[in-house]
Order: sequence, then C-alpha cells, then structure tokens
Amino acid sequence: MVRLRLLGSVASVGVLTATLLVGVFVSPASACSCAIESEAEHYERADHVFTGTVLQKTVERGHKADPFDDLHRYAVRVYEVLKGKVPRHVNVITTVHSAMCGIELIKGAQYLIFAFGDSGDRRVETNLCSGTRLVFTTARPDPL
Repeated sequence: MVRLRLLGSVASVGVLTATLLVGVFVSPASACSCAIESEAEHYERADHVFTGTVLQKTVERGHKADPFDDLHRYAVRVYEVLKGKVPRHVNVITTVHSAMCGIELIKGAQYLIFAFGDSGDRRVETNLCSGTRLVFTTARPDPL
C-alpha cells in the first residue's frame, strides 16, 4: 500500500513537471496584442495624424521564403493633416496579416490615420495598435 502511494506521488510530480516544462518551452501562437490607449496617447505617439480616403489597395510581395513579410499598400487621398507633414496623396503601408498587427482598410472609406515614418518618400506605416479608425464609409468591403 505504501509503495502504491509513493508511486502515485512520483507520477503526480512527473506530470506536474512535464506540464511546467511544456509551458516554458512551447511558445504561444503569434498574435497581435495592443495596449489600451486613449486617442490622445495615439496622437502623441504618431509621427503623422491625418484624415483621408482609401483610393486603391495593392499587395507588395515580400521574399518568397517568408510569406509573413507581404504588405498592403493603400493609396490614400489626404484631406486634413492634424500632425506631421504628409503629401496630398500618400501610400499607407501595413502588414497583410492581422496576427502581426496588420490593419485592413476599405477602399472608398474615410479614415483617421495615425502613422509612423518619414513621409518624404510618400509612404507611411500604420497598424492595428496605432489607433487608425474608420471615420465614414458608404463603400462595401471587397468580397473575399
């Protein structure tokens, strides 16, 4: 009886140890995780803040070996610049994958865009965590 109890205790410790090791050595799936911030905090962090309408969406393919480096390029007509310096037509870049904080914009919709980077090359970047949000749309999302 004592031997059976001892064996049960050893088995329990073994299962607990295995569970802890799996928790330490197995990485979680990649997912976008954003800190909760106010619009004022998004504004403060951004290099550029502006309103604009999405005119066109294209995909910039990355390296063949890495399917996660593809980018969406949204051609945007800028209406009002609230911070920074942005040309009247700018390309807003974001990763294609939402799990990597890529943001999906709707063609024809107007957005308040919080962006980063040097706009001198007519390109700025945004993501799910930047605060970019829909202002107005009459457009329908592109079908899948």
